[in-house]
Amino acid sequence: PPKPESTQPTTRHSDPFYGHERASHLCAWFITHLFTCPEYPPSSSNSQVKLPHFIAYALHRTKLPPIQLQIIFLLCKHGEQRFPTTRGSSGHHLFVSAFMLASKVICDDTYSNKSWSIVAQGMFQLREINQITSRFPIYARSSFYIHT
Repeated sequence: PPKPESTQPTTRHSDPFYGHERASHLCAWFITHLFTCPEYPPSSSNSQVKLPHFIAYALHRTKLPPIQLQIIFLLCKHGEQRFPTTRGSSGHHLFVSAFMLASKVICDDTYSNKSWSIVAQGMFQLREINQITSRFPIYARSSFYIHT
C-alpha cells in the first residue's frame, strides 16, 4: 500500500470527514457504545481529535477496502466479549488495534507499524503500535474465525 506522508491531516481538504462521514460516525458510535469509552482521546495523547474524525482520517489515508469496517465491528464485538476489561478504554486505541488487525487479516501487503503510527496521526508512538501488534497472537488464539 502507499505510505502515508505525514502525521497531520491535510488542511486543504474541505470535508473534515474525507467522504467517510457516515461510516466514521457509525464506527465511532459502535465503539463508544460497546466499550463505554469517551469520544475524545486520553489527555496524555496531547490530541483533541474526536473519534469520528480520527476514524475518517484513517479510512482516508489507508484507502483500504470497505469490507474492513465490517471486520472491525466483528473484532470489536469479539474483543468486548473475550476481554471485558477493555470497557472504558480509549476508543482511538481500540479502533487502531482493530483496524490494524483487520488489515492484516484481509490484505496481503499491509502497512508497516511505522506507517500505522502515521495513520494514527502521531497519537501513538511506534513503541505503542509495536505493543498493539504483539498482542495479535492473543486474538488469534481466542477461537475467532472470519468466513469469507
